[in-house]
Amino acid sequence: MKHIKSFIFIIFISFLVFSFFFLGIKYFNEEKSIWQDKVKEPDKSISLTLVGDFLFEEPYYASIRNGDDINTYFRKVKKYFEDDDISLGNMEVVIGNDALEVSGTGFNFCAPKYIGDLVSSLDLEVLSTINNHTFDRGLEGINSTLNYFHQNTDILTVGTYNDEAKKDKIMEVKGLKVGFLAYSYGTNKKVPSEYLKYVSLYKDPETKEFNQEYQDKIRREVTNLRDKVDVLIVLMHWGIEFTHQENWEQQELAKFLNSLGVDIIVGSHSHSMEPIKWVGNEHKTLVFYSLGNFTSADDDVSRAGEDFDNAYQVGLLAKLKIRKLDRGLDITNIKTEPIINYYDKDMRHFELVPISMYNEKYEKSHYRYPYNFNKKFIQDMYNKVIDEEYR
Repeated sequence: MKHIKSFIFIIFISFLVFSFFFLGIKYFNEEKSIWQDKVKEPDKSISLTLVGDFLFEEPYYASIRNGDDINTYFRKVKKYFEDDDISLGNMEVVIGNDALEVSGTGFNFCAPKYIGDLVSSLDLEVLSTINNHTFDRGLEGINSTLNYFHQNTDILTVGTYNDEAKKDKIMEVKGLKVGFLAYSYGTNKKVPSEYLKYVSLYKDPETKEFNQEYQDKIRREVTNLRDKVDVLIVLMHWGIEFTHQENWEQQELAKFLNSLGVDIIVGSHSHSMEPIKWVGNEHKTLVFYSLGNFTSADDDVSRAGEDFDNAYQVGLLAKLKIRKLDRGLDITNIKTEPIINYYDKDMRHFELVPISMYNEKYEKSHYRYPYNFNKKFIQDMYNKVIDEEYR
């Protein structure tokens, strides 16, 4: 009897040892399989550079006519555009042709073709061509601008169109499909009704309201593109000029676009930097309410006042990273840097200078230095408007 009990005990212990061994092997193999799947999964991530308005005005043209080197303007900022996957901004001026008169004054802008060459030298991937200056030279100006970029560069333009059929604006980068849309509140020169099909507005040009018709239009366009891409970016020309704070309309539009699944909104028009915020609960949308002017050349904007005359000279350059995960997008590494539009006391030698390189020589020789435009003003404005986590 004693031998039988011993035998049964040995059998029981052997069963337990075998069971634990079998389960351990199974657990190890499952963990190994999961780990291997994670290793094999491609890292679908891209880096972006965002800037605001490319606004060229008469003083810059005059400096080039007087012999200044056109290549000087971007020499200190090119590196920001060459180490990313997608760079984008807003083309605030029409690119002209031989039949269109150049103008950089009177809120009516048409740039010579060499400005197109200059802008495209930055290794940009995307430009919005819809803003309040889009129709400054009528339909010919729209066509001239689009023809320049389509015939001479690989830059994707969004917001204005050569024909009625709008082709989806999609780029595929590192396995991610990124879609783009762009809208403006309106144009300075009224667009005839027969040409409205060529411009993307978010307000009715007659009533100046974001009415049901325009809400439905944008809903259709966003929803159509949303289903085709991993990342959806909308560029908005909105808000009020010369302010550091987004207004109620911008907030409501941001909520509306968030409800449609937009991932990133890039704003322009204020000529000054505005806050960066997240909108939404279930779906999150990153909103740059305004990046201000990237380029400009007005020494004294009569309707702005001294502080915003100075703010006019500073744009915000933003960097971020987007990664696609099973649970959705992960938007991280959001950082910004002020870029100063420098020109000397003779309104010559234009140059974009990152604040990290804006030394005493630049500061004290800037045309607007006597008007309280100094490094302290720039840093104080930046710290006040942009939250610390994005600086």
